[in-house]
Amino acid sequence: MKKVFQFFLKIITKGIIKKYNPLIIAITGSVGKTSTKEAIFSAFRDFKKIRKSSGNLNTEIGAPLVFLGEEKGGSGFISWVFILLKGVFLLIRRDKNYPEIIVAELAADKPGDMKYLTSVIKPDIGVVTSVGEVPVHIEFYKSAEDVAKEKEELVKVLDEEGTAVLNIDDNYVAKMRTKANKLTFGFNERADVSIKRINTDSHKGSHVKFTYRGEEFSIFLSSCIGETFSYIAACVFAVGVLIGVGPERLPKMIEQIRPAKGRLSIIRGKNDSTILDGSYNAAPSSMISALSALKELSAKRKIAVLGDMLELGNYSAQEHRKIGKRAADFCDYIIAVGDWAYEIKKTCIQGGLEENKVFAFSKSEEAITELEKIISPEDLILIKGSQGVRTEKIVFSVMRDPERAEELLVRQTPFWKKK
Repeated sequence: MKKVFQFFLKIITKGIIKKYNPLIIAITGSVGKTSTKEAIFSAFRDFKKIRKSSGNLNTEIGAPLVFLGEEKGGSGFISWVFILLKGVFLLIRRDKNYPEIIVAELAADKPGDMKYLTSVIKPDIGVVTSVGEVPVHIEFYKSAEDVAKEKEELVKVLDEEGTAVLNIDDNYVAKMRTKANKLTFGFNERADVSIKRINTDSHKGSHVKFTYRGEEFSIFLSSCIGETFSYIAACVFAVGVLIGVGPERLPKMIEQIRPAKGRLSIIRGKNDSTILDGSYNAAPSSMISALSALKELSAKRKIAVLGDMLELGNYSAQEHRKIGKRAADFCDYIIAVGDWAYEIKKTCIQGGLEENKVFAFSKSEEAITELEKIISPEDLILIKGSQGVRTEKIVFSVMRDPERAEELLVRQTPFWKKK
């Protein structure tokens, strides 16, 4: 039945795109897709009628739903029929309030995904955030090069009038081929939007400075901690130029960006501690970025709660060792969670961390008791792991205001709480 619904969803979606002709901004990458999508929407929601895909609806059956105005997929046969009927209604009658811009997140979890998605959703602007040396979902590909080729399909499908917005600091992304125009961003001085400096010296946010066409721009990103947000800001600036916003207006728009739930958001913790919540997901590049942010910020003590990074295939052991070694260089305590927790613990001890300051647990629930014993005033606690490890449960247990969990944390719906 899924294949049947997918077939009709494809036909209806293509019909809606043809009828309403919205400007389509499609985003892919190994990390940063969702945060970039949310940032683009936040910056430009008052500029034009704009709609974004909900949550992480980025698969062959989830990504098209944004064009139908749906925020979630069907839970069964009847609900999917109603979704398709809503799409048919959009084709029969004209919705005068249909968005002018649609921001769609596209995933490439396995070979062929991107080619299919771009056959349904052909973008005007294609954004590639990163690939990385060890991308997420690499277990379904032979190499990082194959992951890059898959994601390259997004920019290869662009027309000559379209534009590829590319992270020039990622070697795989910088080399992507397209007949469209290119607009690059990154720390490389050759980037069109070139990041000159990011200064994260407090828990309040980050100051970012970059240049575009010889002009310098300064932005303060409230509550945004770490280098990741400088990339997001530069990418949003590039997209803003492309959709017709004057460069002088963009800093104020970009300053509306806030971290999405579980993407290094700052949360007050128990015992006057501070939590750096990265519980949404984890990959080698995002984990390194999160640890860098933890290292830069001032705190009495620094605690890292590191969940497994999943879907790394043969790279799993080496990447978890790298993370353990990096964390052991500066963290006061480390709590590892998941199937690779003992590998991280062993690496930390080999790196010089005292054995009584590093712990390993199979599940998030098991780590909570130990973390609660450790926390003291002015501690800074990074909590990060892949979705399957459910590290948001740890955040919930040590946050100061658990009654705000639905507002602040990921995966707080009844579905996830039962899972």
